[in-house]
Amino acid sequence: MKIIIFFSLLVASLQALSTPILSRQWSRSTLHEPHYKFRHQHRMSPLLTGDLVIQGNGIDGIKAFNRKSGHEVWGISVLNGVEGGAVVDGDRLYFGGNDGYFYAVNVHTGQSLWKAAINSESLTAPLVHDSFVYHVAGNNTLYAFDKMSGASLWVKTNSAKANMTVRGQTAPVYEKGILYLGFSDGIFAAFNAQNGRELWSKRIGDDKKFNDVDATAVLTSSCILVSSYANALYCLDKNSGSVLWRHDVGGHKAVLVSDNKIYYSTINKELHVLDADSGKLLRKVIDVKGLATSATTLENFVIYGESAGELVIRNKTDMAKVTSFNPGLGLLSRPTVDAENKAIYFVSGDANLYRFDLRETLDNPFAWSAKQYEKK
Repeated sequence: MKIIIFFSLLVASLQALSTPILSRQWSRSTLHEPHYKFRHQHRMSPLLTGDLVIQGNGIDGIKAFNRKSGHEVWGISVLNGVEGGAVVDGDRLYFGGNDGYFYAVNVHTGQSLWKAAINSESLTAPLVHDSFVYHVAGNNTLYAFDKMSGASLWVKTNSAKANMTVRGQTAPVYEKGILYLGFSDGIFAAFNAQNGRELWSKRIGDDKKFNDVDATAVLTSSCILVSSYANALYCLDKNSGSVLWRHDVGGHKAVLVSDNKIYYSTINKELHVLDADSGKLLRKVIDVKGLATSATTLENFVIYGESAGELVIRNKTDMAKVTSFNPGLGLLSRPTVDAENKAIYFVSGDANLYRFDLRETLDNPFAWSAKQYEKK
């Protein structure tokens, strides 16, 4: 009996030493043709829907792959690529192309349903709510389309010009009939979602060089979390835009809010962990290679990419680095997690889409269990 207890305790202690590993399942090029010219940006995070993962690139189009096998299901060529992102609503996939058009296609086949001119590149994902699909083009113009027909319902243009600007754009977010979004001149504003009427605006980018508000806002129960490129992360009042608190480091990616903590990718090559109620700095990750993408979580891990480095996985408790993978040329978009299957999808700087599974292994595992020695 003592032997059995000893072996049981030993196995339990080994399990406590288990460390996760990244198990590579497949990788696929998202390109339609080989590309050997200068590097492009691939801002779109992998989009999971049904048994598909959909990925665009900043060069020549968008493709859908089987999530399990990586087999290509369909592909659409788009001049200068699909860089910003896409959204699924029912059987329809909506996205803006860098060719100056906004598209609606069948998500299962890629068949075109309609397209509308937006007269600019597209650097962010659209938003679907009720019968509307909203999209912000790269020229600071907010479009509202009828999601079934593509008819233009209203257009809102921010006519103010920035002296200098970073190439980026926020996606609109929706709550209780209101759209929230930022612009390259440093303005963050709220609009009536039915007619586009401005409800309030707040200048949160006031640097002499880069005023941009490129980070998509995150709505909490108490405020709007949004950053300007050169200034700060702000917690804004939803009704007026007044500042409730600020963290004085600039950023250009959406924050992650998890377990009452904010994970904030800054422009000074750090990842900050803040208290979600007060904005108080709790911890810093200072060894980021390049700029960190927005973060995501899987179980007790925080996952993000580095623009000049790796896919990184850290322990949520103390932010210690657990494991990583270097795909070459870094990552520019947030990895996407399939929590049920413990799978991580991401696109690399050379437009390759990867699937990794997060598995646990023992540092010094035995090939047996104490249970097999128990007497019947």
